Amino acid sequence: MSPRGRSRFPMRLAIAKGALRESLARRRPQRIERILVAHNLLLGDTLMLTPLLARLRAAHPRAQIVMTCAAAFLPLYSGRPYGVETMAFDPRDRSTLAALRARGPYDLALVPAESRHGWLARAAGARWVRGFAGDAWYYRASLDETVPYPDELEALADLMGRLAGGPLTQVYDPGMWPAPKRGNATFPEGPYVVLHLGAGSPLKYWPAAYWRQVAEAFAHEGFTVVLSTGRGQEALAEAVDPDRRFVRAAGTLDLAELWHLLAGAQLLIAPDTGVVHLAKHTQTPTVALFGPGQQTLYVGGRFFGGAPLAGVTVADMPCRNEKLLFNRRLSWVDTCVRPVRACAYDARCSRSLTVEAVLAAARGVMR
Repeated sequence: MSPRGRSRFPMRLAIAKGALRESLARRRPQRIERILVAHNLLLGDTLMLTPLLARLRAAHPRAQIVMTCAAAFLPLYSGRPYGVETMAFDPRDRSTLAALRARGPYDLALVPAESRHGWLARAAGARWVRGFAGDAWYYRASLDETVPYPDELEALADLMGRLAGGPLTQVYDPGMWPAPKRGNATFPEGPYVVLHLGAGSPLKYWPAAYWRQVAEAFAHEGFTVVLSTGRGQEALAEAVDPDRRFVRAAGTLDLAELWHLLAGAQLLIAPDTGVVHLAKHTQTPTVALFGPGQQTLYVGGRFFGGAPLAGVTVADMPCRNEKLLFNRRLSWVDTCVRPVRACAYDARCSRSLTVEAVLAAARGVMR
């Protein structure tokens, strides 16, 4: 049986046993030689940990830094950006915990999202665990030290960097992130734009007719148009381009190949999803469509402030009113993470984004 078909209970039991054993060895580090960044985030949030990795490397230039992530993300980190080693973690596969523990013990572990992963860090052999304040007490109990969230809105990437301590003085340097190995995928020879149609929630989907108008506008200007989606979302490309006038990269590329597709593109247009944050790393001019998501949380900030990225959104959407970020209630968060069945407005937040606004933003970032 594949790991995805397994229950999470065996892993939870293994974490509980390991965390209990390691809790007896808690101690503040006098010298930091091994650091663990423990999480199980989606692609976009994982890529927004880059400021944290940069600050850790600046503060601990000789330390071994290990970060967990989904196995599918490993190719992006194959060049060991900031000297960080990534290791796969799957909550349904106990062997990933065993491998993580074999790389330890760790003098310090950082937990950038839900505090529950403090127990993972403890079970992996961390002697001192730092995370953000808040969250439920039974998760906070895994932490030895907490960092408060800011009182005012801050770009999420910069906020993640707070966990390393010290001032955020770094900005993104593409030279610190070696490009992953390119596979066998072929890309257009001439100038091209990428329209990434998919997202994690259907509430973020932009209407197919709007995508078609944008694709036709760029094709008219002489660009090759590439329609991209994740695996299982190929029907989105078919709805936009039933006559197959445009190039398809729908569900066919792994993340390393997607990196190279974006790196060669003159423009990316995509919903608020992990591909947008990947484009920050490739420095691809990007227009991000923010429907249910909060634009000001993901655009701008100090670390990625130089990225050629423009957001398009409708301000003051009344149903964009949820205040939770990684299980913490924060007054400056205004987002929507409702499932499709709970949306009473038929994704009005995404459907209200106009073709004219998107094309205008594209002209701006391409300049």
